[in-house]
Amino acid sequence: MPDEKPISRRHFLKLIGYLGVVSFGGLGALRELYQKGSPSFRSASSPLATPTSVFPPLLQTAFAQTTGSWSLGQNTTVVAIHAALTSTGKIFYVAGSSYCINTASGPYTARLLDPTTGIETNVALSNDLFCSGATQLPNGNIFVCGGTKLYDIDVNNCNGQWHGGNYAYEFDITSGTLIQQTPMKQGRWYPTCVSLPNGKVLIAGGDDEYGGYNFLTEIYDPATKSFSISYDPLGNGTYCVGSGAISSCPGAGAPCYGGPNQGVAIFLALYPRMSLMPSGLVFASGSLQKTYLWDPSSGTWTFVNSTSQTYRDYGTSILLPLQNTSNERGKVIIVGGSTTGSTVATNVVEIEDFNQGTSTAPVLRTVASLNIARKFLLPIILPNGKVIVFGGSSQGTTNPIFIPEMFDPENESQGWVTLPAATVARVYHGTALLLPDGSVWTASSTVNSCTPEFRTEIFKPAYFSATRPIISGTPTVGVYGASITIPTPNPSSISRVSLVRLGATTHHYEANARLIWLQITGTSSNSITVSAPLNANLAPPGYYMIHVLDSSLVPSTAQIIQIPGTGVAAPPAQVTGL
Repeated sequence: MPDEKPISRRHFLKLIGYLGVVSFGGLGALRELYQKGSPSFRSASSPLATPTSVFPPLLQTAFAQTTGSWSLGQNTTVVAIHAALTSTGKIFYVAGSSYCINTASGPYTARLLDPTTGIETNVALSNDLFCSGATQLPNGNIFVCGGTKLYDIDVNNCNGQWHGGNYAYEFDITSGTLIQQTPMKQGRWYPTCVSLPNGKVLIAGGDDEYGGYNFLTEIYDPATKSFSISYDPLGNGTYCVGSGAISSCPGAGAPCYGGPNQGVAIFLALYPRMSLMPSGLVFASGSLQKTYLWDPSSGTWTFVNSTSQTYRDYGTSILLPLQNTSNERGKVIIVGGSTTGSTVATNVVEIEDFNQGTSTAPVLRTVASLNIARKFLLPIILPNGKVIVFGGSSQGTTNPIFIPEMFDPENESQGWVTLPAATVARVYHGTALLLPDGSVWTASSTVNSCTPEFRTEIFKPAYFSATRPIISGTPTVGVYGASITIPTPNPSSISRVSLVRLGATTHHYEANARLIWLQITGTSSNSITVSAPLNANLAPPGYYMIHVLDSSLVPSTAQIIQIPGTGVAAPPAQVTGL
């Protein structure tokens, strides 16, 4: 190679030193030196937060093979503040007004992206769905509700608060269009949507059309395209729309809801972190210190316990992987955030363990702390059951963290393992989605308003460097409690099967993220049979990615299936990129 330069003696000796670490201690020892602050490996000004690799090229390759790797993806054409994976394998993402006062009156934007071909189409919308909530519906449509009616700095704003819209839409998977529905009772800016076992959607939290907290518990029924209010028969609370803005906003203070034996909800903060538990109850575990359970059958809200942190501003909570058994009660891990909007982030991690406790009284325990305290983090459950948090910042939006961390719920004592650094910062409004091939699509970020990040970056976990199992055809999916038959050319090599719900994420959490481990019940020469989810509490109706895994927990590329099934092999969905 004529342009190749000879290696200097100094760099040769450094390389020998690196290789010595690898030979005697492995890459883990090299990583440990880096993490403990060896001056050869870390910057004193920005430890663990630099996107620049500390390893020479020779070791970068080996490191990527053992821990994963990053590559830049196709830029988005608008900022992807809200994102969902569709049952066709495409990404539906929404910017709305893009967190920019200059476009507060429109045009409002959304896109449908094929991550394999790069083909992107415009999705028209007439309302500002910036700061809305979303979830997957049983038929594959994506329900979107709430959004922004007025910016806090809008010249027409009466009180300087963000005002929520009462908008409701379904993204129709067949036509690729957003179809407007009957509006909610009142506005919601920063609402949470939780898919329920009966296919309906719980909507909680958010600020109303005058910037006051919306205390209504609303239920969306996709069968009738209508909303209803769920009251707490044991509560007496009332809620008057915009009650705190009566003196400044004409019309505020009415209508009013609730009263004796039909109380409204308790205060849950904006975008409350919520999960449907295997009991059928909905658990709220952030950002407040107090946690609550909501019972869909009665409408009652019940206080559960108080976590150690007084508040977790832009922290997250994640429902950990579930076993497909009748005695599974679930565990929720609570990670990151800060006590106020301006204070430094925490590295404290807690688990609300319903398996150790009961369905209504979990055992709260502290587990290994994050290596790097962060807020604005992006949680993902991989097909192998491990949890990764991407991005975030140590304080505010200008102290980005590039190094992800991974937690193994089946090996808690291992703690959080750091992974290769990204090159693009993901702070406020960052998003992350698990794709069918097992990679993670990361997008969006806004350090300040009107500063959109269009670059995307793809993380490929370590299993991309392994020989991966194969699903060779369309699974035959039975009803709840029945079975699923999965074609695969080497059934004897399959040790586990995971079912992962399609993502719909925004603002640093995913209320409906869940993975269920399905028991293998039989094999043939060219297929395996597993137990279908026992019930809709474990796996609410909708679309999921199913994976087969070998004994090293290397997953296949997913097939997207509908739960519950009919017991008949459906024609394969037109999923791209598999």
